[in-house]
Amino acid sequence: MKSGLKCYPAKAIVIIMLTFIMATGIVYWWWIQPRTPVELFRVRCTSCHELWAQRLCEFAPEIRPAIVQVMRHEYGADEIISQDEAVLIEQYLRDVYQCR
Repeated sequence: MKSGLKCYPAKAIVIIMLTFIMATGIVYWWWIQPRTPVELFRVRCTSCHELWAQRLCEFAPEIRPAIVQVMRHEYGADEIISQDEAVLIEQYLRDVYQCR
């Protein structure tokens, strides 16, 4: 009984530290997640290759969404880009992306 009382403060400190570390990790993970279509496009697509704006601009805006599907189905990007993310990226490439 005596040793249990001495250990209680140490256990509490360890639990508090582990909780703090987990909370910090969760906040960091949340913070680094892309949230907008442009962020999704940049983060997900650059995880496999460079973004070449000139090459992308060779395609008409209405054809660009097909590039995302080709990458997902033929080059394994479906492991990186979910279907929901693909829809957002496709909309961005078709409706928002501006060639310079």
